[in-house]
Amino acid sequence: MIWLDIIDPKYVLFFHRLILMLETFDELIITTRESEGYSECRELLKLFGIPHVCIGGHGGKDLRAKFRARLSRQMGFLELFGKIGKPRVFITGASADGVQSAYALNIPVVHFADTPLKSDHFSPQAFTLLARLTLPLSSLVFRPFVVPEICYTSLGVASGDVFAYEFIDVALWLRDLEAGEDFRKNHNIPPSRPTILVREEEYKAHYVEQKLSIIYEAIELLAKLDTMNVVVMPRYESDYLHKAFDGMQNIWIIEEKLMPKDFYPFIDVLIGGGGTMNLEASYLGIPVISTRSLFLFHDRYLLENNLMKHCKNIHELIQTLEEILEHKWNGEHVLRDQNQGFFERKRAGFEEIVEIIDSRFKLRI
Repeated sequence: MIWLDIIDPKYVLFFHRLILMLETFDELIITTRESEGYSECRELLKLFGIPHVCIGGHGGKDLRAKFRARLSRQMGFLELFGKIGKPRVFITGASADGVQSAYALNIPVVHFADTPLKSDHFSPQAFTLLARLTLPLSSLVFRPFVVPEICYTSLGVASGDVFAYEFIDVALWLRDLEAGEDFRKNHNIPPSRPTILVREEEYKAHYVEQKLSIIYEAIELLAKLDTMNVVVMPRYESDYLHKAFDGMQNIWIIEEKLMPKDFYPFIDVLIGGGGTMNLEASYLGIPVISTRSLFLFHDRYLLENNLMKHCKNIHELIQTLEEILEHKWNGEHVLRDQNQGFFERKRAGFEEIVEIIDSRFKLRI
């Protein structure tokens, strides 16, 4: 049995094709978590039709609550494996609970780690808490080419146990993306004017130290205009967004989980506080304005290759948005660039990765 713990929405998309391959080798057990204000990951698993077991919740921002949630999940894993048996291999992307439980049970840990540092350059002081809690316990680590190997070996992972893959993750699920059902129709969003998608920063993430106000100031200012549609996709709970912006004619707060094909082909600009959606939009040639409170290696790569703009205040943001629309809006949609080549040095896929894992841990039964 192969065990995956998927607790981040990005890794539902990332592991989707890997799961299809692993199912041909052995039985899979996929775990996740869900709690109030943190259900996006499980909803995506349901959307993709991926069978899973929900063990525990998130814990929120409070450190004590986080710790209690982690302990509860680890006890949940013990109970689960006491019933169904111990897995042979553990695979994850961002789960301290899973890594520490697997290590304690002597289950080899295969770790896909793309954010070991809360920085865009190497510094031992910049290691994330998650990296410190997981990388030293990992048997095999896979990294995207934009993150240097030293970010893993400096935490004790042997160089021979760290493998780079020659693509950026989003290429796995966005290549050859075809337009699906236009989400604007279901929400009565006028297609005759630019649609700006706004995504909050992952302010509850382990590597984010502050929640900036710029993205909320932007929504408030754009709400006063009638020249564009502003679609907000909340990251966690959304009550405060509804309280602030409900009733404004050109603001739509969409909480339902949409497949990429149902919204990316129909938006014109992304104002993003996070990482994954900024990468996705950049890959698809959609103009991206980042409002992140920190830069990671991926952010630096996008900025250096002119695939994204970063704004530190509301004046810069509005000016940048106006410039994009002035130069790229043709009356029906914003003209897109061809950026895929920056994301795939080799065709994105798991074939080589699975071979490496199989050679180490004999995935086939």
